[in-house]
Amino acid sequence: MRNAKLAITLFSFAIYFASCGDVSPSSSSFLTVPESNGSMSSEVVTSSSSSIEGVSSLEVSSSSALSSSSELSSSSVPNVKSSSSVRVNGVIIKNGDKEETVQKFDADPKMTQSAGRFWLLMAGDLDKTETESLEKIGIHRQRCYSGSIHYLFEYSGNRSEYSYMCLCLMNADKDVEKMTIMSLVDEVYNTYDADESVANGIVYRSRGKETLVRRIDEDSLMTQVAGRFWIIKDYPMDKEERNSLKEIGIDIVNCSALHADNLDMGICFATSEKDVEKTAINSRIDGLYNTFSVNDTTKLEFDYTGAHWVVEDVSLEIVVGCWNDVPMDACKEILKACKGEDVALDRSIILGTATSETIDCLLSNKDVNSVEPLRYGTPL
Repeated sequence: MRNAKLAITLFSFAIYFASCGDVSPSSSSFLTVPESNGSMSSEVVTSSSSSIEGVSSLEVSSSSALSSSSELSSSSVPNVKSSSSVRVNGVIIKNGDKEETVQKFDADPKMTQSAGRFWLLMAGDLDKTETESLEKIGIHRQRCYSGSIHYLFEYSGNRSEYSYMCLCLMNADKDVEKMTIMSLVDEVYNTYDADESVANGIVYRSRGKETLVRRIDEDSLMTQVAGRFWIIKDYPMDKEERNSLKEIGIDIVNCSALHADNLDMGICFATSEKDVEKTAINSRIDGLYNTFSVNDTTKLEFDYTGAHWVVEDVSLEIVVGCWNDVPMDACKEILKACKGEDVALDRSIILGTATSETIDCLLSNKDVNSVEPLRYGTPL
């Protein structure tokens, strides 16, 4: 049983999804987060005899954004009287293009979840056992978000404890009783239909291009071509899975969390010298979302402007980063082959001076992943 509990408080509060870091707001100002194309959001709805003032909008940004499924907004209450009584009615979540109030299941008269895509909101992660149990009754996991929830008190300028929640997009083959779902998943808050405008996939952005990645059972491309490619998983890649993939010619270079608007999923950078059937990959790892080729052919862009970048004799001091499957010495040689000068290795990057001709050469090299002017103090 998870320790994180969804609490109901007697004071007016708001919740928002964020990465697991702790953010402490001041008692007199609203939280602000940079804008993102797609983000999760929630707002606690309250009714009270006291006056409620101030509404601010919160959005979670990420370096790799997902197409919009929800947008974070919160209601802040700077002037709540200590004697006021507050009743929590539910959570407002922007569901695609629509905004709706999601009540807790025991306050919701609709006890049947309709077939099709729906959101599953719970206090904690949807683990492997729960996912497999849902699949047995025809409910399939599409993608999940997770994050810490901060209960923001303006009363006395204090903030309450924070908890943890997970929001998953699911797909049901047929109508199902909510009590059945709750018997299989721990600490369900409620389920509700997904708006038709919710994207049916993950939008991955790289080199200025967007790729819509659908789950493997909705993808017509069942062969992963040779070269560099990404593997998206519901669960972390373990050592046994790495070794199993190696047996069919796939090398896992590195893995990380897929932090696209708090997506609770993992992404791995992989390489293969031959085409591989996706069914073979699926049979060797748990929770495969899909695979798709790395964009290493689109020409990179380079910004020549910026007052803090050093320009001397029409040469720029640059920082070069290669893909993780390229050895550092080989990356140095690429810069030298493009007529770069003063080439040096500094930890995980390559430094050098380059003319515009050298830079253009690097931008078109498929083994190079980044070329930037050197800003002094970063990352020397």
